[in-house]
Amino acid sequence: MERNAPGICCLATSPGWNDLQLTKNCGIVPFLFHKLFGFRAVMAGGRNGEYPSLTRYLPGVVMEFIENPDGPDVVRYIETRAADIDLLVLHGPQEYYYAAPLTRYRQLRPDGKVYLELDPNGAWMDQLPWNTPGFRAFLEKTDVVGTSCRKMQRYLAAKWPCRVEYLPNGFHDFSGTDRPVDFSGKEDVILTVGRIGTLEKRNSLLLETFASIADELPGWRVRFVGPATPDFQALAAKLLAARPDLKDRIELPGPVYDKKALLQEYRRAKVFCLTSFKEGGTPNVVAEALFGGCYMITSAIDGAEDIVDEGRCGDVFPIDDGAALADTLRRACGNKARLLRGGQRARQYGSENFDFTKIVRRLYYLLYGEGGAK
Repeated sequence: MERNAPGICCLATSPGWNDLQLTKNCGIVPFLFHKLFGFRAVMAGGRNGEYPSLTRYLPGVVMEFIENPDGPDVVRYIETRAADIDLLVLHGPQEYYYAAPLTRYRQLRPDGKVYLELDPNGAWMDQLPWNTPGFRAFLEKTDVVGTSCRKMQRYLAAKWPCRVEYLPNGFHDFSGTDRPVDFSGKEDVILTVGRIGTLEKRNSLLLETFASIADELPGWRVRFVGPATPDFQALAAKLLAARPDLKDRIELPGPVYDKKALLQEYRRAKVFCLTSFKEGGTPNVVAEALFGGCYMITSAIDGAEDIVDEGRCGDVFPIDDGAALADTLRRACGNKARLLRGGQRARQYGSENFDFTKIVRRLYYLLYGEGGAK
């Protein structure tokens, strides 16, 4: 890449990016700025593990490491690299971390652009001192503020002294294998993907609810794809010891890091189920499930209506309500026409609204207009 090409830098808070974030919005945005618009793309922060996804999925993106990501080294990094950073991307309104680097960047690059990417939930955002002079000054130094959830966009736009854009977390086909979904080949599988067993995900609700109604859903299986906590593994083992008849119907295959194989998980499943009690905006797995043509079932998190397209491709149940989840699963899994219609709409809805290439092109336009980056 030519040195006179514009540069994008995505700055991490401490302790730095981890490998999983590289194939989510954190890494996809700089990668697509490089691929679509010729930017020199950098992800900067502390070293936080190994990064096999960097060379496998993000060709052209460079990682630069800040020795002490909790101290003045972050400001020194900005001072050293400001001339190469035409677009600075910050993740979350972390004023305590970003304020000093952002102020220094604005002093050195008044011509530069700043994108503040938000992935918030309402409970967290309510704790921010948004009306203080310091926070207002922080917002004034940004050019585009985007959030991944329409409900949070409306909520923040009513409170914050700036325009808030809707820029969802989308799907990018890293494997190059995305194609029309064969709905006739889908299996009677309820799928969930993520960090299985973490407190906010409430995966135990799906586990226990499925076990309670499994006899009413003959032939159906549930798959928990992702790294599972020891507590969740123990809970599943205890349940299966009591219900050995379910040993082939409750599956914990572990994490699937290969993007082609992960896409196949979504394409095979008829239902995707999210049981979280809170999420930051619209989770990345939602776009993947929509592109996989899954019928969407979600708890009433902030992004719920975005996830189900206001009921056109799925259902919402109250948070932590196992009885409601059971009714929702019975209603969906017992109606083939409903599943097919919702899955087909999910695929169309995902293509229309969650294609990351379209999302990044819109972000580029919001930053630079018709004239483009100079």
